[in-house]
Amino acid sequence: MLTEVPGWPDAPRQVRLRRALPIFIPCAVLLLLLTWNKFVRDPHLQGERAVHQTLLAQEKEIDALRLSVSEQRAGELSARAVQVEQQILKDPKALGPVLDGLKKQAAELHWDGSFLPSDLSTGTAAPDTQLAFIPVRAKLTSVATNLEAFSALIAILDQFSRSEKRIDLTRLAIRADEQGRYTAELNLRLVARSAHEKTP
Repeated sequence: MLTEVPGWPDAPRQVRLRRALPIFIPCAVLLLLLTWNKFVRDPHLQGERAVHQTLLAQEKEIDALRLSVSEQRAGELSARAVQVEQQILKDPKALGPVLDGLKKQAAELHWDGSFLPSDLSTGTAAPDTQLAFIPVRAKLTSVATNLEAFSALIAILDQFSRSEKRIDLTRLAIRADEQGRYTAELNLRLVARSAHEKTP
């Protein structure tokens, strides 16, 4: 039917083939493309997807995170993370300068202070814990010439809450002797990153 010439039922074969070429050539090209697509291109794409499956999964996860968290919220979380990072000691060994600073602040307000970290070996922190809470025992004694001892003690406690490092007050005991000198015993807690052998 494709090669039939109208008005010429017994047309030669060459004429019939020439009439079918405009239909046969596009069909042949289309069949060739479909064959190449099915047996060459699709297997190659599936192989590439299998090789990069982890990257595709990460890309999907990133897209999901972008949809679940707005840019403004991400900026707020980043700023909060920086703020929290500043409040945490980089290492438990960095505790010494912080305690020296607390002792100096107390001396400026006419209180003699001693700040001693508790034994950390008694803690039962999990090996994968990222933070360590360092307990500190402190004893403050007011100087004899300090007439505003109690208000100065309140100022010292206020400095703990305004310190750039996080300091939690877990216990406070205040005593006064017959001469009116105050003694305060405090338990404090600071936060530091845990030291791991495999983690820089």
